[in-house]
Amino acid sequence: MSIRFLVIDGFNLIRRIYEARIHKDKHQSEPRDVSAQDMFQVIEATKTSLARALKAHQPTHAAVVMEHHDKTWRHLLYPEYKANRSETPPMLLSKLPEFAAAFTDIGVQSFGIDSYEADDVVATLASVVAANNGEVVILSTDKSYLQLVNDKVIVYDHFANKRCDRAYIKEKYGIDQQQYVDYLALVGANSNNIKGVQGVGPKSAVILLSEHGSLDRILSAQPDSAMLRKVNASSPDALRSKQLVTLKIDVELGQNLKSFRL
Repeated sequence: MSIRFLVIDGFNLIRRIYEARIHKDKHQSEPRDVSAQDMFQVIEATKTSLARALKAHQPTHAAVVMEHHDKTWRHLLYPEYKANRSETPPMLLSKLPEFAAAFTDIGVQSFGIDSYEADDVVATLASVVAANNGEVVILSTDKSYLQLVNDKVIVYDHFANKRCDRAYIKEKYGIDQQQYVDYLALVGANSNNIKGVQGVGPKSAVILLSEHGSLDRILSAQPDSAMLRKVNASSPDALRSKQLVTLKIDVELGQNLKSFRL
């Protein structure tokens, strides 16, 4: 039987549902206190949402990859990494074992790896499955996963019911899928406090990539325009940004694919 693997970015799913339920009144000036009953309802809603995803995608295998919320190699490389993010609600963090137990109730194993973000673990798992000729659906609204898209891997926005494949990337960003990491290196990733190249926005990045093909070629080109000179002067920032946005696909998972069979 061929593998069809549903990989769930666990905290992405949990946080989206938590925010929608706890802060559903957009007119609130301050977040209200969160009760144990609130959290029970969020856990149940997340469990139901995952069950809906299983029904929709009909996977043979599934895993929820969870964040350990510890320091990672990106923080060591760039101390300001994610410094612009608000603190994760302590109540939500304290309930993560209960979310994992709820996922187990419907047959889906949860796991995470110390010192690695879920992004790198998801990327490695997807790459391993694809290398074994399996199909992968990554359930997340995190656009960093678009760099993994190929004939075997897609990203699925569970909340917008949107399939994000190569055609989506071309239509949404105006670039080819293999240029996506270089695009992020140029424009940055605001949600992670990665700055990119100052003065280079999405339109400029698309023009540069359409003319030169890749970040390496942009940096090696003769700086005969204001935009090229700007990127050339900020080459250390661009290269560091590329390193930060590139997902690792060689994390030691310590798991056998068979353990995720449904």
